[in-house]
Amino acid sequence: MSRGSMISSIQKVSADRNGGRYCTRYAWPSGRWGSLPLEGGIEAAYRADLDAAADPKAKMAEIEDRLNKLRSPFRSAETFWIEEIIDPRDTRPLLCEFANLTAPLRRPGPSTHHMRG
Repeated sequence: MSRGSMISSIQKVSADRNGGRYCTRYAWPSGRWGSLPLEGGIEAAYRADLDAAADPKAKMAEIEDRLNKLRSPFRSAETFWIEEIIDPRDTRPLLCEFANLTAPLRRPGPSTHHMRG
């Protein structure tokens, strides 16, 4: 996922999540998800196919075309349980709503949530 492409904010209750936590995920249409970016990642992931191809440039174009069709933000949103794809200009109001919604839940003192090490 590229930096700034996905905003994790208000969490809703669902059957498979802790009902005591908020969990709504928003994403921008430009969000990119996946472990490898297509740019540079194709050569690494498909090296054998590209080396075996009679025309490596044509094979690369074929692979890029196929993978770009899978890059749909709607497809990714469904896979990663994103509740809503939003216009980036709507980000600030959603974050303010989240801050106001969670304000009563915040407690002074040290955090009880620790990073995994």
